[in-house]
Amino acid sequence: MIILTRSKKIIFGIVAGAALILGLLAYYQSQGLLKVFPTREDRRIKQILVIDRAKFAKAEGLPDEQFEAKIAELMELKKRVEDNPADADAWFDFASHKEFLNDHEGAARAWEKSFELQNLNFVTAANLGNVYQYFLKDYEKAEFYYKRALELRPDFITAYQGLADVYRFNWKEKQHLLEPLLLEAVKKDPQNSAVYYGSLVEFFAPSDITAAKKYLEEIKKINPQAEAELIEAYPQLR
Repeated sequence: MIILTRSKKIIFGIVAGAALILGLLAYYQSQGLLKVFPTREDRRIKQILVIDRAKFAKAEGLPDEQFEAKIAELMELKKRVEDNPADADAWFDFASHKEFLNDHEGAARAWEKSFELQNLNFVTAANLGNVYQYFLKDYEKAEFYYKRALELRPDFITAYQGLADVYRFNWKEKQHLLEPLLLEAVKKDPQNSAVYYGSLVEFFAPSDITAAKKYLEEIKKINPQAEAELIEAYPQLR
């Protein structure tokens, strides 16, 4: 049998009362009636908004004053996001500035937040594809975001070219997907068909002359000058 002294009873009452109050506050916050405690999303946002100069790298030839000005702009964008975390455009600009400063991981995380808020923005999706492919070397995520961009904008040449680079140069296990991807691009974005056929010619010229010449014939119908340039680059196509 445990006997509580008066002082222990007082302490126990204070602890129990505090626990009850905290429980009520947590309940009201979960119901959206008030906000007292930082949520998981609050902590995530705070982490994404960290500005670490050690992660920045100045582009070659960029004057110091322009470099510092870009960091100052980034600080202002951070305040803008903090004032309104639901502002997708502010998140996009924050990510773009981090990308300019060569904090590619930070840019990816901020663009992902922007895309969550504005998930029909095909430009954001393509930016994510680019940063994951060319800088972070995560080809699975790059493929995901390029495909998402093409779902939103089926004639978006930037996404086709990015995804073509994934398959052709970086994810060799999926190289067999390059040809069907570019043929789909021809259908969905016919005004740039010479670009897509040109990529197929360049891909097949070293290993499959028959296929390369087939696509070169398509270019000849559209852009004879492009055909001549490809023949000059790959004499075996004559």
